[in-house]
Amino acid sequence: MKIKSIFSSRRPNYTILVAANFAWAALFSGVLLISPFTQAQSPVRLSGFDSPPFVNASENRQISGAAYDFVTSLLSDAKIPFHAEGLPLGRLLAALDEGNTIAAYLVRTPEREEKYTWIAALADDEGFHFITRAGEKAINSYEEAKSLKTVGSMLNGITTAQLRAAGLTNLDPGTTESMNAAKLIGGRLDAWYANGAIARHVLRQEKIDKAKFVIGQKIVPARSWIVGSKNLPTEIVTKLQTSYAEAQKNGAYAAFRAKID
Repeated sequence: MKIKSIFSSRRPNYTILVAANFAWAALFSGVLLISPFTQAQSPVRLSGFDSPPFVNASENRQISGAAYDFVTSLLSDAKIPFHAEGLPLGRLLAALDEGNTIAAYLVRTPEREEKYTWIAALADDEGFHFITRAGEKAINSYEEAKSLKTVGSMLNGITTAQLRAAGLTNLDPGTTESMNAAKLIGGRLDAWYANGAIARHVLRQEKIDKAKFVIGQKIVPARSWIVGSKNLPTEIVTKLQTSYAEAQKNGAYAAFRAKID
């Protein structure tokens, strides 16, 4: 009897084992079901580089500006959690590549088309222009600009890249657009190549009389967009685009455009 008792005490309790297996399976399934939802709800990184009037970004990563304010309102309306920081352009592009990032402003170009998720247009009708001093010939093409002694653009920016791609070698890039405007006024540049919206803002901000300049024809489009990482969850993109569509109806988008036009 003792031997039978010993062996019976070592027999597994199959009821307990089956219950335990179901418990682990349920827990594991719960993890698989919950994880995508949790990832989608984790705060996205909202960023921007210094590009007034769209974005103002300081060295201590503070961020503001018309596009930043507009995008934060879209995120809030869509109930999408986020944290914000200003970054240099190179670091911003790296953050987009890393994932889970939204840039409040970036120019949409063929070279960037497949790299990111283009969410909504901020100003799809702007262009890049050559700006010269009043009384001097307007520059309306890259070929005309090649004959100049010096052309101003943004250091490490898209304007410098465009000019170099067009074959210009007479470049004198500046670290800010305000610097380029001052150099043009002072005679250190023959022309300044810039996004029209940004150029107009600089002239207003620096209280420079627009009559002192001639703005040439649009050379190429400057399509300013809200953009996200390539792997930004579809749910977030859809919510933002819905919020954007509502902003076009309720006047919020028009109010934003009034700040940059």
